[in-house]
Amino acid sequence: MTAADLTQRLGRADLLDGIGVYVAPQHVALAHLRKRLLRVQLLDVAVHPLPPASDVEARQQALVGAVRDFAQARRGAVQRACIVLPRRASVMTRVVLPAAARENLSQVLEYEIENLVPMPRDEVYYEYMIQEATGDRVEVLLACLPQAVVQEHVGLLEQAGVRVRSIGVASTALADYVLFCRGQDAGPLGLLVMEGGDVELALVRDGRLCSSQLVPARRLAAGGLEQALARQLAEEHLEPAGVTMVGFGLPPELYDIAPLREADLVALAQGRLEDEGGRLGSLDAAVLPAIGGALAAVREQAVPLNLLPADQRRAAEEGPSLATMGLASLAAVLLLVFGVSVLVKERLMLRQVQAQVDVLKPKVREVRALQDEIAQLQRHIDILSSGQDVQATRVLRDLTELVPKEAFLTTLTLRQGRITMDGQAASASDLIATLEKSKRFRNVAFSSPTTRAGDKERFALVAEVAR
Repeated sequence: MTAADLTQRLGRADLLDGIGVYVAPQHVALAHLRKRLLRVQLLDVAVHPLPPASDVEARQQALVGAVRDFAQARRGAVQRACIVLPRRASVMTRVVLPAAARENLSQVLEYEIENLVPMPRDEVYYEYMIQEATGDRVEVLLACLPQAVVQEHVGLLEQAGVRVRSIGVASTALADYVLFCRGQDAGPLGLLVMEGGDVELALVRDGRLCSSQLVPARRLAAGGLEQALARQLAEEHLEPAGVTMVGFGLPPELYDIAPLREADLVALAQGRLEDEGGRLGSLDAAVLPAIGGALAAVREQAVPLNLLPADQRRAAEEGPSLATMGLASLAAVLLLVFGVSVLVKERLMLRQVQAQVDVLKPKVREVRALQDEIAQLQRHIDILSSGQDVQATRVLRDLTELVPKEAFLTTLTLRQGRITMDGQAASASDLIATLEKSKRFRNVAFSSPTTRAGDKERFALVAEVAR
Protein backbone atom coordinates (compact mmCIF):
# COMPACT_ATOMS: atom_id res chain seq x y z
CA MET A 1 0.00 0.00 0.00
CA THR A 2 1.39 3.38 -1.02
CA ALA A 3 1.47 6.45 1.20
CA ALA A 4 -1.33 8.00 -0.89
CA ASP A 5 -3.49 4.89 -0.48
CA LEU A 6 -2.82 4.84 3.26
CA THR A 7 -3.74 8.52 3.56
CA GLN A 8 -6.94 7.92 1.61
CA ARG A 9 -7.84 4.93 3.77
CA LEU A 10 -7.18 6.83 7.00
CA GLY A 11 -9.33 9.67 5.69
CA ARG A 12 -12.23 7.19 5.42
CA ALA A 13 -11.88 5.83 8.95
CA ASP A 14 -15.30 6.13 10.56
CA LEU A 15 -17.93 4.66 12.86
CA LEU A 16 -21.00 4.18 10.66
CA ASP A 17 -23.88 1.87 9.80
CA GLY A 18 -25.46 2.00 6.35
CA ILE A 19 -28.18 0.33 4.29
CA GLY A 20 -28.14 -0.31 0.55
CA VAL A 21 -31.50 -0.67 -1.22
CA TYR A 22 -31.40 -2.03 -4.79
CA VAL A 23 -34.78 -1.60 -6.50
CA ALA A 24 -34.52 -4.06 -9.41
CA PRO A 25 -37.30 -4.64 -11.97
CA GLN A 26 -38.55 -7.83 -10.28
CA HIS A 27 -37.25 -7.57 -6.69
CA VAL A 28 -35.76 -5.38 -3.99
CA ALA A 29 -32.41 -6.36 -2.42
CA LEU A 30 -31.23 -4.95 0.90
CA ALA A 31 -27.85 -5.03 2.67
CA HIS A 32 -26.69 -3.69 6.03
CA LEU A 33 -23.01 -2.88 6.57
CA ARG A 34 -21.24 -1.68 9.70
CA LYS A 35 -17.99 0.25 9.57
CA ARG A 36 -15.67 0.50 12.54
CA LEU A 37 -12.73 2.66 11.61
CA LEU A 38 -11.28 0.73 8.62
CA ARG A 39 -13.15 -2.57 9.17
CA VAL A 40 -16.38 -3.17 7.23
CA GLN A 41 -18.72 -5.93 8.40
CA LEU A 42 -21.68 -7.49 6.58
CA LEU A 43 -24.49 -7.74 9.13
CA ASP A 44 -27.50 -8.81 7.08
CA VAL A 45 -28.96 -9.13 3.58
CA ALA A 46 -32.43 -9.78 2.22
CA VAL A 47 -34.18 -10.16 -1.14
CA HIS A 48 -37.94 -9.68 -1.59
CA PRO A 49 -39.99 -9.96 -4.80
CA LEU A 50 -41.84 -6.92 -6.10
CA PRO A 51 -45.04 -6.71 -8.12
CA PRO A 52 -44.60 -5.52 -11.73
CA ALA A 53 -44.15 -1.82 -12.41
CA SER A 54 -47.61 -1.69 -13.96
CA ASP A 55 -49.16 -2.30 -10.50
CA VAL A 56 -47.86 0.92 -9.00
CA GLU A 57 -49.68 0.88 -5.67
CA ALA A 58 -48.92 -2.74 -4.84
CA ARG A 59 -45.29 -2.31 -5.84
CA GLN A 60 -44.89 0.74 -3.62
CA GLN A 61 -46.51 -0.99 -0.65
CA ALA A 62 -44.30 -4.04 -1.09
CA LEU A 63 -41.19 -1.84 -1.28
CA VAL A 64 -42.11 0.12 1.86
CA GLY A 65 -42.94 -3.05 3.76
CA ALA A 66 -39.69 -4.80 2.79
CA VAL A 67 -37.55 -1.81 3.76
CA ARG A 68 -39.45 -1.21 7.00
CA ASP A 69 -39.12 -4.83 8.11
CA PHE A 70 -35.41 -4.82 7.29
CA ALA A 71 -34.71 -1.50 9.00
CA GLN A 72 -36.73 -2.03 12.20
CA ALA A 73 -33.98 -4.03 13.89
CA ARG A 74 -31.26 -1.73 12.57
CA ARG A 75 -32.04 1.66 14.02
CA GLY A 76 -28.37 2.71 13.84
CA ALA A 77 -28.39 2.41 10.05
CA VAL A 78 -31.67 4.09 9.14
CA GLN A 79 -30.06 7.54 8.91
CA ARG A 80 -27.70 6.45 6.15
CA ALA A 81 -29.24 4.67 3.17
CA CYS A 82 -28.32 4.58 -0.50
CA ILE A 83 -30.89 3.77 -3.18
CA VAL A 84 -29.65 1.87 -6.23
CA LEU A 85 -31.92 2.12 -9.27
CA PRO A 86 -31.86 0.30 -12.61
CA ARG A 87 -29.98 2.02 -15.39
CA ARG A 88 -33.18 2.34 -17.43
CA ALA A 89 -34.53 4.83 -14.84
CA SER A 90 -31.81 7.32 -15.74
CA VAL A 91 -30.53 9.13 -18.81
CA MET A 92 -26.80 9.29 -19.47
CA THR A 93 -25.13 11.14 -22.28
CA ARG A 94 -21.63 12.28 -23.18
CA VAL A 95 -21.31 16.02 -23.74
CA VAL A 96 -18.46 17.87 -25.48
CA LEU A 97 -18.09 21.56 -24.60
CA PRO A 98 -15.52 24.29 -25.35
CA ALA A 99 -12.58 24.34 -22.94
CA ALA A 100 -13.64 27.79 -21.74
CA ALA A 101 -16.79 26.23 -20.25
CA ARG A 102 -14.77 24.34 -17.64
CA GLU A 103 -14.48 27.37 -15.35
CA ASN A 104 -18.29 27.66 -15.16
CA LEU A 105 -19.27 24.10 -15.99
CA SER A 106 -22.20 23.91 -13.58
CA GLN A 107 -23.76 27.09 -14.93
CA VAL A 108 -23.23 26.02 -18.55
CA LEU A 109 -24.88 22.64 -17.99
CA GLU A 110 -27.73 24.23 -16.06
CA TYR A 111 -28.36 26.56 -19.00
CA GLU A 112 -28.03 23.86 -21.68
CA ILE A 113 -29.70 20.95 -19.86
CA GLU A 114 -32.91 21.05 -21.93
CA ASN A 115 -30.84 20.77 -25.11
CA LEU A 116 -28.90 17.79 -23.75
CA VAL A 117 -31.63 15.55 -22.29
CA PRO A 118 -35.25 15.03 -23.37
CA MET A 119 -36.71 16.50 -20.17
CA PRO A 120 -37.53 20.04 -18.97
CA ARG A 121 -35.00 21.68 -16.69
CA ASP A 122 -37.38 21.81 -13.72
CA GLU A 123 -38.21 18.08 -13.96
CA VAL A 124 -34.74 16.58 -13.79
CA TYR A 125 -31.91 16.10 -11.31
CA TYR A 126 -28.48 15.63 -12.78
CA GLU A 127 -24.86 14.97 -11.92
CA TYR A 128 -21.83 15.28 -14.18
CA MET A 129 -18.36 13.71 -14.24
CA ILE A 130 -15.51 15.35 -16.13
CA GLN A 131 -14.03 12.83 -18.55
CA GLU A 132 -11.35 14.64 -20.47
CA ALA A 133 -10.02 18.17 -20.97
CA THR A 134 -7.65 18.49 -23.89
CA GLY A 135 -6.79 21.53 -25.93
CA ASP A 136 -9.94 23.34 -26.96
CA ARG A 137 -12.58 21.03 -25.48
CA VAL A 138 -13.82 19.38 -22.31
CA GLU A 139 -15.88 16.18 -22.18
CA VAL A 140 -18.32 15.31 -19.41
CA LEU A 141 -20.62 12.38 -18.74
CA LEU A 142 -24.02 13.73 -17.80
CA ALA A 143 -26.27 11.49 -15.65
CA CYS A 144 -29.90 12.48 -15.07
CA LEU A 145 -32.93 11.21 -13.16
CA PRO A 146 -36.48 12.52 -13.41
CA GLN A 147 -37.43 14.41 -10.28
CA ALA A 148 -40.58 12.33 -9.99
CA VAL A 149 -38.51 9.11 -9.74
CA VAL A 150 -36.23 10.59 -7.07
CA GLN A 151 -39.06 12.02 -5.01
CA GLU A 152 -41.04 8.78 -5.25
CA HIS A 153 -38.25 6.57 -3.96
CA VAL A 154 -37.05 9.03 -1.31
CA GLY A 155 -40.62 9.40 -0.08
CA LEU A 156 -41.18 5.63 0.04
CA LEU A 157 -38.03 5.06 2.11
CA GLU A 158 -38.98 7.89 4.45
CA GLN A 159 -42.32 6.13 4.98
CA ALA A 160 -40.28 3.07 5.95
CA GLY A 161 -38.33 5.21 8.45
CA VAL A 162 -35.10 5.38 6.45
CA ARG A 163 -33.17 8.53 5.55
CA VAL A 164 -31.66 8.55 2.03
CA ARG A 165 -28.17 10.03 1.61
CA SER A 166 -27.50 9.13 -2.02
CA ILE A 167 -28.96 7.64 -5.19
CA GLY A 168 -26.95 5.65 -7.71
CA VAL A 169 -27.37 3.11 -10.47
CA ALA A 170 -26.64 -0.61 -10.56
CA SER A 171 -23.42 -0.38 -12.59
CA THR A 172 -21.72 2.12 -10.26
CA ALA A 173 -22.90 0.15 -7.20
CA LEU A 174 -21.37 -3.03 -8.63
CA ALA A 175 -18.18 -1.10 -9.46
CA ASP A 176 -18.06 0.14 -5.85
CA TYR A 177 -18.32 -3.46 -4.67
CA VAL A 178 -15.68 -4.83 -7.06
CA LEU A 179 -13.18 -2.03 -6.42
CA PHE A 180 -13.67 -2.29 -2.66
CA CYS A 181 -12.96 -6.03 -2.79
CA ARG A 182 -10.10 -5.91 -5.31
CA GLY A 183 -8.58 -2.55 -4.44
CA GLN A 184 -8.60 0.81 -6.19
CA ASP A 185 -5.69 -0.20 -8.41
CA ALA A 186 -7.60 -3.10 -9.99
CA GLY A 187 -7.46 -1.32 -13.37
CA PRO A 188 -10.29 -0.47 -15.79
CA LEU A 189 -13.59 -2.30 -15.34
CA GLY A 190 -16.18 -3.19 -17.93
CA LEU A 191 -19.61 -4.01 -16.52
CA LEU A 192 -22.40 -5.88 -18.31
CA VAL A 193 -25.55 -5.67 -16.18
CA MET A 194 -28.72 -7.44 -17.32
CA GLU A 195 -31.89 -5.67 -16.13
CA GLY A 196 -35.18 -6.80 -17.58
CA GLY A 197 -34.82 -6.91 -21.33
CA ASP A 198 -31.80 -4.60 -21.53
CA VAL A 199 -28.10 -4.93 -20.89
CA GLU A 200 -26.17 -1.97 -19.53
CA LEU A 201 -22.61 -1.66 -20.81
CA ALA A 202 -20.53 0.58 -18.54
CA LEU A 203 -16.83 1.40 -18.33
CA VAL A 204 -15.12 2.53 -15.11
CA ARG A 205 -11.59 3.87 -15.13
CA ASP A 206 -9.52 5.65 -12.48
CA GLY A 207 -12.46 5.85 -10.09
CA ARG A 208 -14.89 7.48 -12.54
CA LEU A 209 -17.73 6.29 -14.72
CA CYS A 210 -16.50 6.83 -18.29
CA SER A 211 -19.51 5.64 -20.26
CA SER A 212 -22.83 3.87 -19.86
CA GLN A 213 -25.02 2.53 -22.65
CA LEU A 214 -28.19 0.44 -22.70
CA VAL A 215 -28.29 -2.27 -25.36
CA PRO A 216 -31.81 -3.70 -26.00
CA ALA A 217 -32.13 -7.47 -25.76
CA ARG A 218 -33.17 -7.70 -29.39
CA ARG A 219 -29.71 -6.56 -30.45
CA LEU A 220 -27.87 -9.23 -28.45
CA ALA A 221 -28.27 -11.95 -31.06
CA ALA A 222 -27.14 -9.60 -33.84
CA GLY A 223 -23.80 -8.83 -32.17
CA GLY A 224 -24.88 -5.38 -31.04
CA LEU A 225 -23.36 -5.84 -27.60
CA GLU A 226 -19.91 -6.71 -28.97
CA GLN A 227 -20.05 -3.74 -31.32
CA ALA A 228 -21.03 -1.35 -28.55
CA LEU A 229 -18.26 -2.71 -26.32
CA ALA A 230 -15.64 -2.34 -29.05
CA ARG A 231 -16.75 1.25 -29.69
CA GLN A 232 -16.62 2.24 -26.03
CA LEU A 233 -13.18 0.70 -25.56
CA ALA A 234 -11.91 2.55 -28.62
CA GLU A 235 -13.29 5.86 -27.34
CA GLU A 236 -11.38 5.36 -24.06
CA HIS A 237 -8.24 4.14 -25.86
CA LEU A 238 -8.38 0.83 -23.98
CA GLU A 239 -7.30 -2.59 -25.14
CA PRO A 240 -9.78 -5.41 -24.41
CA ALA A 241 -7.06 -7.45 -22.72
CA GLY A 242 -6.45 -4.64 -20.22
CA VAL A 243 -10.08 -4.41 -19.07
CA THR A 244 -11.64 -6.68 -16.43
CA MET A 245 -15.11 -7.57 -17.69
CA VAL A 246 -17.77 -8.14 -15.04
CA GLY A 247 -21.07 -9.81 -15.85
CA PHE A 248 -24.22 -9.58 -13.74
CA GLY A 249 -27.43 -11.42 -14.61
CA LEU A 250 -26.24 -12.31 -18.10
CA PRO A 251 -27.66 -15.18 -20.15
CA PRO A 252 -25.26 -18.10 -20.80
CA GLU A 253 -24.56 -17.06 -24.39
CA LEU A 254 -22.81 -13.89 -23.13
CA TYR A 255 -20.53 -15.59 -20.62
CA ASP A 256 -17.56 -15.44 -22.98
CA ILE A 257 -17.70 -11.64 -23.03
CA ALA A 258 -17.65 -11.27 -19.23
CA PRO A 259 -15.63 -14.06 -17.60
CA LEU A 260 -16.05 -12.53 -14.11
CA ARG A 261 -19.61 -13.53 -13.22
CA GLU A 262 -21.88 -13.77 -10.18
CA ALA A 263 -20.15 -16.66 -8.41
CA ASP A 264 -16.78 -14.98 -8.86
CA LEU A 265 -18.16 -11.66 -7.60
CA VAL A 266 -19.52 -13.27 -4.43
CA ALA A 267 -16.13 -14.93 -3.82
CA LEU A 268 -14.40 -11.53 -4.02
CA ALA A 269 -15.91 -10.55 -0.67
CA GLN A 270 -14.08 -13.33 1.17
CA GLY A 271 -11.43 -11.75 3.37
CA ARG A 272 -12.58 -8.24 2.49
CA LEU A 273 -15.96 -8.04 4.18
CA GLU A 274 -16.07 -9.35 7.73
CA ASP A 275 -18.83 -11.91 8.07
CA GLU A 276 -19.53 -13.15 11.58
CA GLY A 277 -22.90 -14.65 10.58
CA GLY A 278 -21.50 -16.78 7.74
CA ARG A 279 -23.74 -15.13 5.16
CA LEU A 280 -21.12 -14.95 2.44
CA GLY A 281 -21.11 -18.72 2.06
CA SER A 282 -24.70 -18.71 0.79
CA LEU A 283 -24.93 -15.15 -0.50
CA ASP A 284 -27.44 -14.49 -3.26
CA ALA A 285 -25.71 -12.56 -6.03
CA ALA A 286 -28.85 -10.43 -6.38
CA VAL A 287 -27.80 -8.45 -3.29
CA LEU A 288 -24.42 -7.35 -4.70
CA PRO A 289 -25.71 -3.97 -5.99
CA ALA A 290 -27.31 -3.44 -2.58
CA ILE A 291 -23.95 -4.15 -0.89
CA GLY A 292 -22.38 -1.62 -3.29
CA GLY A 293 -25.00 0.92 -2.22
CA ALA A 294 -24.34 0.18 1.46
CA LEU A 295 -20.62 0.76 0.82
CA ALA A 296 -21.51 4.21 -0.49
CA ALA A 297 -23.62 4.78 2.62
CA VAL A 298 -20.63 4.07 4.90
CA ARG A 299 -18.29 6.29 2.85
CA GLU A 300 -16.52 3.53 0.92
CA GLN A 301 -17.73 4.67 -2.49
CA ALA A 302 -15.12 4.18 -5.22
CA VAL A 303 -17.06 5.66 -8.16
CA PRO A 304 -18.67 8.92 -7.02
CA LEU A 305 -22.18 9.31 -8.44
CA ASN A 306 -25.02 10.81 -6.42
CA LEU A 307 -28.24 11.80 -8.19
CA LEU A 308 -29.87 13.06 -5.01
CA PRO A 309 -30.29 16.85 -5.31
CA ALA A 310 -27.76 18.92 -3.42
CA ASP A 311 -30.37 20.57 -1.18
CA GLN A 312 -31.41 17.16 0.13
CA ARG A 313 -27.89 16.02 1.02
CA ARG A 314 -26.92 16.57 4.63
CA ALA A 315 -23.77 18.66 4.93
CA ALA A 316 -22.40 16.32 7.60
CA GLU A 317 -22.75 13.42 5.15
CA GLU A 318 -20.98 15.15 2.28
CA GLY A 319 -18.00 16.10 4.43
CA PRO A 320 -16.38 14.26 7.32
CA SER A 321 -18.86 12.42 9.51
CA LEU A 322 -19.55 13.38 13.10
CA ALA A 323 -17.63 10.31 14.23
CA THR A 324 -14.66 11.31 12.11
CA MET A 325 -14.77 14.85 13.44
CA GLY A 326 -15.06 13.45 16.96
CA LEU A 327 -11.99 11.29 16.43
CA ALA A 328 -10.14 14.24 14.94
CA SER A 329 -11.13 16.40 17.92
CA LEU A 330 -9.98 13.69 20.31
CA ALA A 331 -6.68 13.44 18.47
CA ALA A 332 -6.30 17.23 18.68
CA VAL A 333 -7.03 17.17 22.42
CA LEU A 334 -4.51 14.36 22.95
CA LEU A 335 -1.95 16.28 20.93
CA LEU A 336 -2.61 19.39 23.03
CA VAL A 337 -2.31 17.40 26.26
CA PHE A 338 0.94 15.88 25.02
CA GLY A 339 2.31 19.32 24.13
CA VAL A 340 1.31 20.76 27.52
CA SER A 341 2.82 17.76 29.35
CA VAL A 342 6.10 18.28 27.51
CA LEU A 343 6.15 21.94 28.54
CA VAL A 344 5.35 21.04 32.15
CA LYS A 345 8.12 18.42 32.22
CA GLU A 346 10.59 20.90 30.78
CA ARG A 347 9.56 23.48 33.39
CA LEU A 348 10.04 20.97 36.22
CA MET A 349 13.44 19.93 34.86
CA LEU A 350 14.42 23.61 34.62
CA ARG A 351 13.47 24.11 38.25
CA GLN A 352 15.52 21.08 39.30
CA VAL A 353 18.54 22.33 37.37
CA GLN A 354 18.14 25.80 38.88
CA ALA A 355 18.03 24.29 42.39
CA GLN A 356 21.25 22.38 41.71
CA VAL A 357 22.85 25.55 40.38
CA ASP A 358 21.90 27.41 43.57
CA VAL A 359 23.52 24.65 45.66
CA LEU A 360 26.74 24.82 43.62
CA LYS A 361 27.03 28.62 43.54
CA PRO A 362 29.09 28.93 46.81
CA LYS A 363 31.52 26.26 45.60
CA VAL A 364 31.78 27.98 42.26
CA ARG A 365 32.65 31.24 44.01
CA GLU A 366 35.38 29.46 46.01
CA VAL A 367 36.81 27.93 42.85
CA ARG A 368 36.81 31.30 41.11
CA ALA A 369 38.56 32.91 44.11
CA LEU A 370 41.26 30.23 43.98
CA GLN A 371 41.63 30.75 40.25
CA ASP A 372 42.06 34.50 40.80
CA GLU A 373 44.66 33.87 43.51
CA ILE A 374 46.57 31.44 41.29
CA ALA A 375 46.51 33.93 38.45
CA GLN A 376 47.86 36.66 40.74
CA LEU A 377 50.68 34.45 41.98
CA GLN A 378 51.51 33.45 38.44
CA ARG A 379 51.84 37.09 37.49
CA HIS A 380 54.26 37.61 40.39
CA ILE A 381 56.29 34.60 39.31
CA ASP A 382 56.41 35.91 35.77
CA ILE A 383 57.69 39.27 37.02
CA LEU A 384 60.32 37.68 39.23
CA SER A 385 61.52 35.19 36.65
CA SER A 386 61.42 37.55 33.71
CA GLY A 387 64.63 37.06 31.68
CA GLN A 388 66.11 34.53 34.17
CA ASP A 389 66.34 31.74 31.59
CA VAL A 390 68.59 33.91 29.40
CA GLN A 391 70.71 35.01 32.45
CA ALA A 392 71.24 31.39 33.63
CA THR A 393 72.48 30.42 30.18
CA ARG A 394 75.05 33.19 30.22
CA VAL A 395 76.18 32.33 33.78
CA LEU A 396 76.75 28.71 32.80
CA ARG A 397 78.68 29.75 29.72
CA ASP A 398 80.99 32.03 31.75
CA LEU A 399 81.52 29.43 34.47
CA THR A 400 82.46 26.86 31.84
CA GLU A 401 85.11 29.23 30.51
CA LEU A 402 86.43 30.40 33.96
CA VAL A 403 86.52 27.25 36.11
CA PRO A 404 89.87 25.41 35.63
CA LYS A 405 89.76 21.99 34.03
CA GLU A 406 91.03 20.28 37.19
CA ALA A 407 88.17 21.86 39.22
CA PHE A 408 84.50 20.86 39.13
CA LEU A 409 81.17 21.95 40.60
CA THR A 410 78.83 19.64 42.46
CA THR A 411 75.93 22.08 43.04
CA LEU A 412 74.90 25.37 41.47
CA THR A 413 72.02 27.62 42.52
CA LEU A 414 70.95 30.88 40.83
CA ARG A 415 68.22 32.86 42.57
CA GLN A 416 67.36 36.56 42.33
CA GLY A 417 70.79 37.63 40.98
CA ARG A 418 72.78 35.64 43.50
CA ILE A 419 74.67 32.44 42.79
CA THR A 420 75.93 29.78 45.20
CA MET A 421 78.14 26.90 44.15
CA ASP A 422 79.85 23.92 45.78
CA GLY A 423 82.71 21.95 44.31
CA GLN A 424 86.36 20.88 44.47
CA ALA A 425 89.49 22.56 43.11
CA ALA A 426 93.27 22.37 43.56
CA SER A 427 93.18 25.91 45.02
CA ALA A 428 89.84 27.41 46.07
CA SER A 429 91.42 30.86 46.60
CA ASP A 430 92.72 30.90 43.03
CA LEU A 431 89.17 30.13 41.84
CA ILE A 432 87.86 33.17 43.74
CA ALA A 433 90.50 35.39 42.12
CA THR A 434 89.60 34.04 38.69
CA LEU A 435 85.88 34.70 39.19
CA GLU A 436 86.54 38.21 40.51
CA LYS A 437 88.32 39.11 37.32
CA SER A 438 85.14 38.29 35.35
CA LYS A 439 82.62 41.02 34.52
CA ARG A 440 79.84 38.58 35.28
CA PHE A 441 80.56 38.00 38.97
CA ARG A 442 81.41 40.28 41.86
CA ASN A 443 81.76 40.04 45.64
CA VAL A 444 82.85 36.44 45.32
CA ALA A 445 83.47 34.92 48.79
CA PHE A 446 83.51 31.68 50.68
CA SER A 447 80.17 30.84 52.26
CA SER A 448 81.88 28.26 54.49
CA PRO A 449 85.45 27.21 55.31
CA THR A 450 87.25 25.00 52.85
CA THR A 451 88.19 21.45 53.70
CA ARG A 452 90.83 19.18 52.29
CA ALA A 453 89.77 16.18 50.24
CA GLY A 454 92.84 14.37 49.00
CA ASP A 455 94.79 16.64 46.68
CA LYS A 456 91.83 19.05 46.31
CA GLU A 457 89.98 21.54 48.43
CA ARG A 458 86.26 21.29 48.97
CA PHE A 459 84.68 24.77 48.74
CA ALA A 460 81.39 26.61 48.95
CA LEU A 461 81.24 30.00 47.21
CA VAL A 462 78.70 32.78 46.92
CA ALA A 463 78.73 35.66 44.45
CA GLU A 464 76.51 38.32 42.93
CA VAL A 465 75.64 38.11 39.26
CA ALA A 466 75.93 41.28 37.27
CA ARG A 467 73.09 42.06 34.83
